[in-house]
Parts: sequence; structure tokens; C-alpha cells
Amino acid sequence: MTLAKELALDKAMAARQTCPGPCGRRYFHCLPLKTLGSCLECFDGTPADPSSYVTFAAAHQLAA
Repeated sequence: MTLAKELALDKAMAARQTCPGPCGRRYFHCLPLKTLGSCLECFDGTPADPSSYVTFAAAHQLAA
């Protein structure tokens, strides 16, 4: 995989994993945005497990 392809894939996954709600967290799994519109914490207040999202503004480190 080229660096450009890896960067494009990371951007696409970031769009699927980042909550558009007030928290703006990037989770390690894809969010059900079609049904909920945000993560569970923003949707109904259910606390998110801190190990399920990135807790800092991580610089993306690509493999290539």
C-alpha cells in the first residue's frame, strides 16, 4: 500500500469513527451515525469506556 492510499484510508476511517456531537472523540470502532447521529454518550448520556476512544490528539503515524 502506498503512503497516499494509507493516508486516504485513515481519513475515511476517521470520518466513520469520530463523533460529530459535542465530544468529538475518535473511537476505535465505527459509530452508528445513521441510526443515532452520534456516540452513545452524546446521544443519551451513557458513559463511554475510556479504553474505547483516543484520549489525546494523536498524530497519525502511518506505517509507510
